[in-house]
Amino acid sequence: MPEHSDKFELDKSVWTQDDFEIMGWHDANIYGLTIEKGEDNWTSDLLLDIDYIFKWVHPIAPAPTFTFWVAPCTLIFKECFDLQIDFKTDGGCLDLMEIAALHLKSKTEQEKNKFVYEWTIELQQGQITLKSFGLEQIVRQQPKHVKGQSLTLDERGGINFGRKPC
Repeated sequence: MPEHSDKFELDKSVWTQDDFEIMGWHDANIYGLTIEKGEDNWTSDLLLDIDYIFKWVHPIAPAPTFTFWVAPCTLIFKECFDLQIDFKTDGGCLDLMEIAALHLKSKTEQEKNKFVYEWTIELQQGQITLKSFGLEQIVRQQPKHVKGQSLTLDERGGINFGRKPC
């Protein structure tokens, strides 16, 4: 791979809804999702295991295609509610769920300094809509420079909903 792509500096390993405007989830693969009950037994978080693309690297001739800086991340929607999942595969083979875009539809102050966020995760194969009290994305490994937009299961350490940042 080109020399100028040998190093990537990760700004931070935990991102939140405050970083939403500078982030983008286009083409991020979803390997799994789970709902994790909170300690209070009244709330729950929606966790997505994704490969997040931190940087698209332009090809340098003679290379014909982009390369990518990708890391496995846990995307968490805090105290999720009003969750709706609409997902359909075409044909007989189930491909990975892939994010086309993540939209913040609204942000409403419920009480002083506590906001409800309304999200739409537009998938290539459907959509997920939900409300939450925030978003957190935890980078579990340093990004790797790869030819494709996702990592192998071995490269990413399998399917994982870990909350420990790298």
